[in-house]
Parts: sequence; C-alpha cells; structure tokens
Amino acid sequence: MDARFEGKVALVVGAGAGIGRACAMTFAAGGADVALAARRPEPLQALAAEVEAAHGHRALAVPADVSDLEQCRRLVATTIEQLGRIDIVVNVATLGGGQFRIDDLDLDFYRRVFEMNVLGVLEISRSAARSMRETGGGAIIQISSLAATVMQPNMSVYSSTKRAMMVSSFTMAKEFGRDNIRVNIVSPGYTTGDDLDAMWAGIAARSGADPAEVSAKAAKGAALRRHVDPVDIAEAVAFLASPAARNITGVELRVDAGQVIG
Repeated sequence: MDARFEGKVALVVGAGAGIGRACAMTFAAGGADVALAARRPEPLQALAAEVEAAHGHRALAVPADVSDLEQCRRLVATTIEQLGRIDIVVNVATLGGGQFRIDDLDLDFYRRVFEMNVLGVLEISRSAARSMRETGGGAIIQISSLAATVMQPNMSVYSSTKRAMMVSSFTMAKEFGRDNIRVNIVSPGYTTGDDLDAMWAGIAARSGADPAEVSAKAAKGAALRRHVDPVDIAEAVAFLASPAARNITGVELRVDAGQVIG
C-alpha cells in the first residue's frame, strides 16, 4: 500500500481536470486528506466526491478565485479549520496570457494575469507556510511552464508572470528552509488533455494540417518522442512532497519528455 502521505493534508489549488485532478488522486492514494480549490463549485464538488469514493480519505472542496488575495487567505484558513493542518501545497491554478505583441499589450489585462499567476500563488504559499512552521515543516510545489524558460514571440504575459513566480519561489526556498519548509517547482511539457487537443486543433486550422499530424510533429521535438500525461506531473509533484525528497529544495524539475535539455 502506498502510504507516503499517511496523516498528511495536501492542498491542491487549481484542482480541475488534468494535472490538478491527477495530483489530488495521487495524494489521496498515498494516504493524505486533500483540500481542493478551484473557481467553479460544481466540478470541484464532483471531484471531491470522486476522490473520497476512490481512496476513502477526506476531500474538502473550497471554491476560490486565486486572483483575489482575501479568498487565497480564506482558502488556507478553511483548510486548516476543516482538516486540522496543511503539510503540502500544490499551486496548479494559472491564467493564460494569450498571444500579444508587447506593442499591443493591454496593461490592465497584464495586471490581472500577474495577480493570479504571481500574487495569488505567493499569498497561498506564505499563508500556508505560517501554519507549517508550527507543525514542523512542509512542502510547497509550484507548477510553472517551459514558457518561463524558452522565450517565444507574443508570449510575454505568460512567460514573464511564470518567471516572476519562479524567482519568488526560489527566494521562498532560501527563506523558509530554516523552518523545514521546502519549495520546489515542476515545469510540465506538452501535457495530454482537452487543452492540448484544443491547441493542436487551433494550429491545424491555421495551417491546414491534421491535428494528429501537428501533435506528432511536436512530439518528435522531445528526446523521448512523446508528450507527457497528467499523472506524470502528479508523480513528480508527489516525489518532491514526499520524505524521499527531504533534502531537495529550490529546484525546477522539468517533466517534458526531453523537450528542453540543458
């Protein structure tokens, strides 16, 4: 039996389909109670019921908008109140920045993306860390993107906000280490699911190609010649949250099938 997280509480922020769902299931399978946060209440409640039915551990659904700092604080407080503690935080929630030239960028939109991708993540992380200090430590894992490393035209909003989140998180790792709180980052490659399918379909529509061909061509750009699945990301997150990674902090772990090497 997988008991890596027996007696622990994991907060998964952005617990929708894909990576968030896979993380929730992986932590519950390892013995943890889980708090699940996302904006839409109905899918969130359905996921909580699914987690409880599959693994028999408590799953708390807490609707929250990560771009609202007060809701971020309330999310952490509600998790502690209802489940007793927080040992692990996984920040999956993100807001895409669209594709705009900097010349054409709406700075109010940029501010909105920054508030969610940077400020919301930091507020949840530091609020949870204050509780972790009192219970002996914990693990915080941020989900970033290869876009924070590989610069592409028209992607300044998403790339810069994700990079800002990463630099702040590395600083957290330095500052929180004395309290036995580890902070790490997982950067997924092309991850299978509805969003990726929609992206291939959009590229195919513009180029006149078949979506399957677009996907296959992108996969050939990875050393392992394939895309990754949400469970691959979840297992990397679980490793970084587990006792096996007790001396790992302040790192970025790319799970991208070798899309970016070096």
